[in-house]
Amino acid sequence: MWISHPIAPERPYNADVSAVPISLDDWLSAFGLDPFLVDHISVVLAALPHHVREDLVSDPSFVLGDYEPSHEPAYFRVARPGVRRPGRSVILKRTLRRRPEPFVRWVIAHELAHAHLRNGGRHPGEDPEHAADSLAADWGFPRPG
Repeated sequence: MWISHPIAPERPYNADVSAVPISLDDWLSAFGLDPFLVDHISVVLAALPHHVREDLVSDPSFVLGDYEPSHEPAYFRVARPGVRRPGRSVILKRTLRRRPEPFVRWVIAHELAHAHLRNGGRHPGEDPEHAADSLAADWGFPRPG
């Protein structure tokens, strides 16, 4: 799958990439994620409606990250806010590798739904958690029972 991804100059980790179509795998590799998570994120991204996937991958301030929980402090690259809109980040725990596949993919879809909805609901007054669960289910990743 190929995407067109304009890169803003403030993204130093891939500033040499131009606004030419790149593969989804190349886009994901720029984040330096754990390979286990990349495989699952790829499946989830491929299942998203085109407009949702484009909303995320075309946002130069969108950041994906992961970490291994420990007693040490964790540092994350955060999304730079845009003009009149907050930055969006999804940070996943590497401990997901110890969870069943449906749960891992639901968590990823749920967190991407939050990013797509900018941590809000789909309409005024809707609970953001319910909205993210509902969208994840619509995309083929229902909350495991």
